[in-house]
Amino acid sequence: MNIPERFIKRFPAYEDVFSSDLEHHRKHFLPICSINLQFLFPEQDEWLHFVSVKEIHEGCVGENTQQFHTSYTKEDMLGFDVIDGKYKFEADWNYFSLHRKEQLEATYEALKSTGDKAYLRMKREVMALDGLEQVYMANEQDYQARKAFFLENNKIYPYSSFGEAQKSVEELTRDFEEKQTSGWGLSFPEVNGILDDIAFQSDKAQSYIKEYDESLEEMLQFEQTNLLHVPKRPNGETFTYIGSFTGYYFQACGADTVYLFYDQELSKAVICFEYS
Repeated sequence: MNIPERFIKRFPAYEDVFSSDLEHHRKHFLPICSINLQFLFPEQDEWLHFVSVKEIHEGCVGENTQQFHTSYTKEDMLGFDVIDGKYKFEADWNYFSLHRKEQLEATYEALKSTGDKAYLRMKREVMALDGLEQVYMANEQDYQARKAFFLENNKIYPYSSFGEAQKSVEELTRDFEEKQTSGWGLSFPEVNGILDDIAFQSDKAQSYIKEYDESLEEMLQFEQTNLLHVPKRPNGETFTYIGSFTGYYFQACGADTVYLFYDQELSKAVICFEYS
């Protein structure tokens, strides 16, 4: 299936995705695709955004920062306030371990200068988070190379980087050609070559529903997935499911599937990461 081109934007600019505090949003997030809901709901002329995060590596995003969780920002789930078609991360930036590490380092240096022995405990906490900068750098580098590849070829690079950042369009092109020569299969995402599904309307989703005799109502419970959390309204109903994409097609270390949910009444968008 394809969305009319006027309703989709691939690799949108940060300024078109986030409403404020661009420095922090740019630091932690990777914009993948924007869609206008009007093609799904004619009365809803508003943009939503599929995004990923740079902190994906080992374990769950947010698993060590529970004190900064909210109702819609937990392990492998991130909530955004939707303001005039743009996102504002709803939680404290300390939700991200890298931000927390930088705060700890600043406190550590201040304590060290005073001779306070508490700096030793702080030092251990900082050391436990070593390597995060490299994770961010690898995911950012791979994302930028894949974005450039798309802009040059009008198609994504449809293979995983297996945790090793691709550094340039030339490197991706060479690798793509080698894989094709070696007989690797080739399958691009179904929805406009970038998304896997929209509202369970893709051929793959429809085939799954028929093969396993699942109803749409059952699918919308997301009990057949490996998601740790599914966003619920205060009355217990699941947020409106918008769509999904393959996370590792867009960064060195990515989720298998990234889901986007939305609640118009709450003006809240939620991104969830799933791993097989």
